[in-house]
Amino acid sequence: MKTIINKLLTCGLLLATFALHTACSDWNEPEAVDLNINSAKEQNPELWARYIQVLRSYKQSKHFITYARFDNSTENPVNEGSYLRSLPDSMDIVTLSHSDKISDYDRRDIPLLQEKSTRILYLVDFAAQASNLADAGALNNWLDKAITAVADLNLDGFAFTGIPLYGGTDAELAAHKEKSRLIVSRLSAAAGQDKLLIFEGDPAFVDAADQTKLSYIVLGTDVIDNATDLKLQVSLTLSDGSVPQDKLLLAARIGKQMNDEVDVKFDAVTLMTDYVASLGPLGGLAIYAIGDDYYHSLRNYATTRSAIQLMNPAN
Repeated sequence: MKTIINKLLTCGLLLATFALHTACSDWNEPEAVDLNINSAKEQNPELWARYIQVLRSYKQSKHFITYARFDNSTENPVNEGSYLRSLPDSMDIVTLSHSDKISDYDRRDIPLLQEKSTRILYLVDFAAQASNLADAGALNNWLDKAITAVADLNLDGFAFTGIPLYGGTDAELAAHKEKSRLIVSRLSAAAGQDKLLIFEGDPAFVDAADQTKLSYIVLGTDVIDNATDLKLQVSLTLSDGSVPQDKLLLAARIGKQMNDEVDVKFDAVTLMTDYVASLGPLGGLAIYAIGDDYYHSLRNYATTRSAIQLMNPAN
């Protein structure tokens, strides 16, 4: 009897092993799965339309502006921080840091942000390229490419950088000023009445007569690490009256810390929101390295979203 039972058990084990081997082989075969993931817009078009209208009304209302520099052009995104689509919907303006390297991801996301009334700008980084643009011909050709790209991509304007020249011969100073005038002239003409023109850096780079052509000025306060230096820089910038308070944006960098008046250290983006109101009120806040927020311990865009809500509590 035991021999029969053992034979039956052996046969059963062989059958089970064969079946398991067959099943595992089947499981290892790739199988296409049809997933139909609908966006919020597709799930409820009517509710989406109402939401878009609320966003449009908010961004057309008087409020503290939130501007961001976004490190675009990532060819192989590793998380949502690499995508424009993941920025907070209440962001007003986003400038593409690598405007000459627009990826397919960027091209798909730009219209999504524009639908939410977020304005996307092309960066004309003259401060970084000045040494390669020695004459007016080279500068004009470079500006032509930027103007063509903005038209082709249907972007919402330009941001540009520049560094004032405080020393040198009369001829060098005049040539530097002429380049500044040329940049503002070409970009303001291309922007017209409908697009934005924003300067980032020390406003002394822009000729006083051209200040009125700028939509906003982002003051280079992202390198400041204490409130005393911040107050001094803002005071000097506003002292001659050429820069209107409501056009001035304070810059802060994700991940950086800053000391307040009593030398207590805070997250720079969060602390800077207080000074946007108390030192003006000014026009708003500019956030640099915004994609890095996705690696923050608070996860996702918590720092950015909190800053927007602190400046605009009703948002």
